[in-house]
Amino acid sequence: MIILNEIIHILYFVLTGVICIFLIWNLFKRTKKTGWVYDIVYAYVIITFILRVLMIK
Repeated sequence: MIILNEIIHILYFVLTGVICIFLIWNLFKRTKKTGWVYDIVYAYVIITFILRVLMIK
């Protein structure tokens, strides 16, 4: 049971990292909706994923 818990924990952080990288990629590759408001929204969402990857709540 402990091993399964560790595997799920690692997969959670890997998935969070992949989503964070995907969001950062899309932040710089956008062609539509390139305003300051969208930059702020992207930054707000990316920060939460970065904090999760760094294990900071």
